[in-house]
Amino acid sequence: MQTLGLSSQPQPADNLFKRLFWPAIESQYDVDLLGQQGFWVCTIVAVLSLVVMIILGTPITGVFAALAFFLGGCGVRQRSVAAAVLVFSLYLVNFVGGIAIGAFGNPLIQGVVLMLLFANVRATVLSRRWMAEPVDPIDQEFPERSMMTITDRFANKLPAAVWPKTRYIFFPLAGILLLLTVAGVVIMKRQARAAVPDDTTTTLEVTPH
Repeated sequence: MQTLGLSSQPQPADNLFKRLFWPAIESQYDVDLLGQQGFWVCTIVAVLSLVVMIILGTPITGVFAALAFFLGGCGVRQRSVAAAVLVFSLYLVNFVGGIAIGAFGNPLIQGVVLMLLFANVRATVLSRRWMAEPVDPIDQEFPERSMMTITDRFANKLPAAVWPKTRYIFFPLAGILLLLTVAGVVIMKRQARAAVPDDTTTTLEVTPH
């Protein structure tokens, strides 16, 4: 049983942490699994961004943010290094910006999402490196994607059909959102500083006539 990796003994916490956030990436199969995971993470972030923006009264911004994350997830699924880096950067800027203006949500959940997205950056970079200078021919073999269930077709077939046509939309959209987010955080930070009342007091000296 242990030879097959099916031991019933509990895995150490550090091994579980490493498998989730710093997994071993040794083949294109590992890259494919992480790409599928990254696609679902980006899709969930897209849906939550849309819901939150609608609640905050900015649905148009929510639509653009959701579109950027979803298309970025398609790029991650298709092993695009640029898409993985942009999606990670966009989420990182939103996370840091939220902390800077005091409007961040649950830092634990956001930190987990960041580490999962960063794992996709590692995976796509390694995949590109193997394709350029393969150590073993097996590193160039892409695993066959399952199409058995609806979720399989959504995560495995849809990105391959969508990404080649929409990547020219994603890159400028993600770039614009990234710049607007940075500019918005800077403006809100300056407004917050300007709104702080001045603690200096003015002393009036009255002299008798």
